[in-house]
Amino acid sequence: MIKTNAPIMQTLYRADEVYVDEERRTFLAQKGKILYAKYCGTKGHGICSESFAEYHIWRGEYVVAQDFLIYLDSQLISLRAQVCVNSQAAFQLTITQQLVDRIKSLLGEYA
Repeated sequence: MIKTNAPIMQTLYRADEVYVDEERRTFLAQKGKILYAKYCGTKGHGICSESFAEYHIWRGEYVVAQDFLIYLDSQLISLRAQVCVNSQAAFQLTITQQLVDRIKSLLGEYA
């Protein structure tokens, strides 16, 4: 989790939503996918992808977290289809759903 009371984080905080251009959104969407892969690769013990979403929410870049949730929803669909044939998919499904729930909680009304 990010340290919201750290001075640098205080300077980055935005209560209102800020604009993120398409090029940056595309870059950040790819970064989110990479961090999610690392998260699942550490069996849910890594928090990089959650911190990624939290950081962008903190900056008022809600669209970045929303884009990440869209990607995670696609992963949930894929994992549900794999559960019958892949025991690891059941575990990944659980940790991904928990991740989605936490990010939605952080987004609040912007989810």
